Parts: sequence; C-alpha cells; structure tokens
Amino acid sequence: MNSAVCENGSWTPETEEDKEMVRQQMNRLLGTSHFKNSRRYPLLFRFIVEETLEGRGEFLKERLLGVRVFDRPADYDTATDPIVRVTIAEIRKRIAQYYHEEAHDAEMRIELLPGHYIPEFHLSRDAGFDYRHASSPVSRWVEKQTVESESILPPAQPVAASRKTFAGRLIHSPAFRYVLVALTVLLIAVAAGAVWKWSQKSAVEELWGSFLTSRSTVIFCLPVGTRPGEGTASAAGIIVHDQAFARVPLQNASSSDSSLPGTFLAHEALGENVVFSDTLAALRISNYLAVHNRASNFRPNTVTTLDDLRQGPVVLLGGLDNQWTLRALASWRYRFAGTDSEQYWIVDAKQPAMTNWSLDLKVPLSNVKRDFAIIARIHDESTGQVEMIVAGIGMSGTAAAGEFLVDPQHMEALRRRVGAGFRSRDFEAVLSTDVVDGIAGSPVILAVEVR
Repeated sequence: MNSAVCENGSWTPETEEDKEMVRQQMNRLLGTSHFKNSRRYPLLFRFIVEETLEGRGEFLKERLLGVRVFDRPADYDTATDPIVRVTIAEIRKRIAQYYHEEAHDAEMRIELLPGHYIPEFHLSRDAGFDYRHASSPVSRWVEKQTVESESILPPAQPVAASRKTFAGRLIHSPAFRYVLVALTVLLIAVAAGAVWKWSQKSAVEELWGSFLTSRSTVIFCLPVGTRPGEGTASAAGIIVHDQAFARVPLQNASSSDSSLPGTFLAHEALGENVVFSDTLAALRISNYLAVHNRASNFRPNTVTTLDDLRQGPVVLLGGLDNQWTLRALASWRYRFAGTDSEQYWIVDAKQPAMTNWSLDLKVPLSNVKRDFAIIARIHDESTGQVEMIVAGIGMSGTAAAGEFLVDPQHMEALRRRVGAGFRSRDFEAVLSTDVVDGIAGSPVILAVEVR
C-alpha cells in the first residue's frame, strides 16, 4: 500500500490497488439508505471520487459539475441554479450521517470538506497505515522537541532513555497540559459549530418545507384568458364591482356565428394565454422545487376544480384574475379589491378606508412607479393541503412576489417578521416593489399577518 500522506492526514492513493480500495468504500456508502434512494446524490458523489482518483480533482468546479453531471448548458447561471451546491451539501450531510454510526468507525473515511468539491481519503487504523505521518500538531511538536534535545544529551546517556525522560517531563509539564486543553476546547467548538450549522434549515427551506416533504406533485394554478366572471369573485365577497368588471362566461361567449362555443375560433379568441409575469414567477418557484426533487403540474384556473386542489400542495398565481386566490384570501386581513374602470388595490380589513396600496388604471404604463403584491401560506381545511399564494395587483407585483419567495435574504427578513413557528404557521404579507417601464425591482415587506 502506498503511503502518500498530506500534512492534514489525508491519504493520496497512487496504486491501482489503493484506488480500488477507495472505490470499494465509495460503493459501500452508496449501497446504504443514505444514498441508494436518490439518483442525484450517487451520480455526483461517484463522479467527484473517480475524477479525484484519476488526478483531475483540481478541475472540480461548480460549473464543470453542473455541465458534466447535470447536463446544464455551458453558460448556465450558477447563481440562479444552485443544483451543484445543494447536492454537494446533501452528500456531505449523508457522509457525516454514515460515519456517525459506530459500526463504521474502523472503515476508511471519504470526506467532503465545506467549500470544497474535492473529496479527501483517510485510511483506517486497521489498514496498516503508519499514523505517525498523520499525527496531531501537539504530537509533532513533542517529537520535534524530543529530537532537538538529543543534541544536548550527555555522551554517556543512551539516546532512547534520554528521549523517554524528556518526553515524560514534557507530557507532565503545565505548558503541555494547557496546550492540550486549549486544542481540545477548540476542536469541540469547531465540531459543535459544524453540527449546529448542519442542523439549521435556511428560511427558504422552512418556508417550502411542507412542499418539499410531500410526496404529491405540486400543483401550479395559473390564471389564463379573461377573469372568471363576476359571480365567483362576488361569492368571495371581495371585489367592489362596476359594470365594466363583468365578463362574458367562457362557455357562453360568442361574438359571431363563427365563434360558437367549443369552436377553434372561440378558443383562440378567449384564449388560454398565460401572462409573462405569472410564467416567470411560476418558473422561479418550480425550478427551486425541481432542485429538491419535487415535481410540478401546471393547470389553468379556468378548469381547476376543488378536487384538483385536494391532490397535493398548491401554488396559486395571480390575484384579481384567479378565483382560487380570491377564495383563499376571503377571510384574511389583506385582500384584493377594485374596479376595472378606476383602480385596483389591496384592502386592509382593519383599515378599510385606506387605499395606499393601489394602482390607477388610467395612468400610462411609463408613469407606474410602484406595484404591490400579497404572498401567503395557508393550510386550507377544505382541501387538506397547503397553499402558497403569489399574487400582485399588476404584472410587476406577481413577478416580484415570485422572486421574493425563493430569495434567501428576503426569506430571512420574512422569518424575522413572522417570528416563532415560521416553519408551520399560516401567514400573509403585503409586498411593495419599485417599477421602471413595467419591470419590477427588489421587493420589500410592508405588512405581515400571522395566524
């Protein structure tokens, strides 16, 4: 066995026999429940181990792994697609769980240090490895002091006996004990910090926790075509209507004999088009869920039924143009209101006269400088599922809300506002975003209601 050992105690396998021993240990890990039920984790773990064994470990960078392992394009944005970082973190956690079990104490260790993509290999004591090369800093300092002392020993005194005497005095000296205690405290602090960091979930993970742990497909309900009609919104008790708000129901629309219900022209005229901002918000959220192995199913609100919403966690996109959003918010403090001829706004049930959070429909688009949105997580008793609401007054508000819900910094701010129980409590929040030529800026929190 080759014994190429680094200063940190890691071992570099150089012979084919040594490399095969590493592969056997890797396969031992991959065969456990920590890895075998996943596709992504074994794929990336095997790749970085094999590349390191072949001497290409220095080239293991995030973009390379995204392209080679996860088939991402060469110019993909690693900031918005963190699949490599997320997967590496999970692999590191599962390796730690494996070696935490007492039965694996004597095995070779394959470790993946934080901030690195290159695995390290550490031989077990049972492998016949000379651990003098991987000794601790204290032991190396003792050995150095012992060797230096030999040059000043009296000629008549045997070197071995002298070394033993010096080492004994050194080990029992107060200075040595202080150094040993200090190093022990430092190691305990580092280990405790690592365990605490590993056990803490980010605010984004806590927000989407019920979606990530559910085995059901996440349903995205997007508004399409025109509004669902006055009847549904009126039943929700939310909208202040005028005649302009009423819409011809989808199934009764006919502007001419050639657009009879069910014809191709009727379908094209009324359409199932999705607004770009709704699509953008949905993609940001579905991409985050996909990184965590959650499948998504997209449905238009015009054909979505209550039974559909009972099938799994739901993301409701859009406010005034999605009747399911209006229904979900009907009993909450902050709700949508408005008239098509004047303005749309967000109502505060405790201050119903306030219309500060509004959009004037008559102003030119270039004069719209701010948009508003509601985000909410609600456990719907009628469906038995959790619903996430992503709804702006205007298109810019919905786009900003979608960005907000997957941004780590925004989620940390929201977690502080919601307080204890952020992982499971229902809440709604009103957001504001600056708008330039219809493009949303960074959203900020205006108000939060928690139940």
